[in-house]
Amino acid sequence: PELNVSFSQVSQGGLHDLFTVMRHSIWSGSNLPAIVLGTTDQFMTYHSYDALRSLDGYVNHPNHGIDINDFVEGFLAENMQISDTMYSLPIWRTSEVIFFNKTVFDHHEIYPLDMNRAITWNDLEQWRDIIVGTGPMQCQFLLNMDSPDNLFINSARQFGADYTVPNGTILLDNPATISMLEYFDSRFADKTLVLPVQWWQSYGSSYFIAGNVCMTQANSSSVRFNIPTNGTGKFGNFEVGVIPVVQHETCPLASQSDANTVDERCSAPAQGLNIAITSQGSDYEAMVAWKFIRWMTKEDINMQFALDTQSIPVIKSSFYHSDYQSFMNATDDQIAPYALAALAAYNQSHYYKHEPSFDGSMSSSRVRTEVYNAMELLFVGYSVDDVMNTLRNKLQLD
Repeated sequence: PELNVSFSQVSQGGLHDLFTVMRHSIWSGSNLPAIVLGTTDQFMTYHSYDALRSLDGYVNHPNHGIDINDFVEGFLAENMQISDTMYSLPIWRTSEVIFFNKTVFDHHEIYPLDMNRAITWNDLEQWRDIIVGTGPMQCQFLLNMDSPDNLFINSARQFGADYTVPNGTILLDNPATISMLEYFDSRFADKTLVLPVQWWQSYGSSYFIAGNVCMTQANSSSVRFNIPTNGTGKFGNFEVGVIPVVQHETCPLASQSDANTVDERCSAPAQGLNIAITSQGSDYEAMVAWKFIRWMTKEDINMQFALDTQSIPVIKSSFYHSDYQSFMNATDDQIAPYALAALAAYNQSHYYKHEPSFDGSMSSSRVRTEVYNAMELLFVGYSVDDVMNTLRNKLQLD
């Protein structure tokens, strides 16, 4: 409010296009914007060219600082990976949640919404024989996983399997990873799990609506794609429930627990953008940029931003804002699915985790791509040994 700010919008394309423009500007010495959005992987690249300012002095500024402890821990931790110095803050996040066919589950008297914890893999195994089949109130598969890479990475944390570390060391060649893959190989075989490649698609929403699968773990912002509206599927316009992602351990909901009491293996994936200040420009411009970041992460502003973008607040107090609490408990038919998705995202906020980010020829994004491919290979029939050998070869682990 104390700044005279004007706004103009110039398209930079998608996130990858912005990354390309930023890299070219850094290499050529062109002017950089005062503020930049991006992923942690992208910021690692910018930092390697000294293109980012440390935010430590701004965060702890006596007059213009912020309460860093008000950020959701799992979102904040991702931004503290570079030499123990903070160069960015979370600004926009989505998660994965599970959409399920409540009409089918109610028919079988299974009530996931009534649990005071996240569902587990054991729950799925118990429900499989009831819900999977060819009957009028059954599906061909139980649970679709939209993101094979998130299935691998998030499950590695749940199963106690090492993955990678911030210095770029790849640790996934270990007995726990093999055991995890053997478990999922069995779950693919008995139709507990399915991947979108089953239908040669990138997402399973159409097949959830059609009734081929009774549950789908998908992005929390994809509500509208997972709500049946035309009544043409096997179950017509069925009722949809939304719950936190599946866990290995007993993981209490945030509404029922304290973050300090949650098992370390409880884990939920989150993705989104961070915000940083570039090293180019004057100290005055940098302070103006910081004041904008500080404003965007205020309790009420961050809460409204999350509502407007169907994202998750990055500030804990925004979750507890009366308007956001009212939204999460909305029962209006048009709003309820979005409210349930927000509530599910909130209820797993104690166990949001991130994967380490690192640059180089074998970057963290490259590892993510290879584990994505590995899960699809496992699903289409490759053995665990073949999948592991492919990973060893692709990631040069031998």
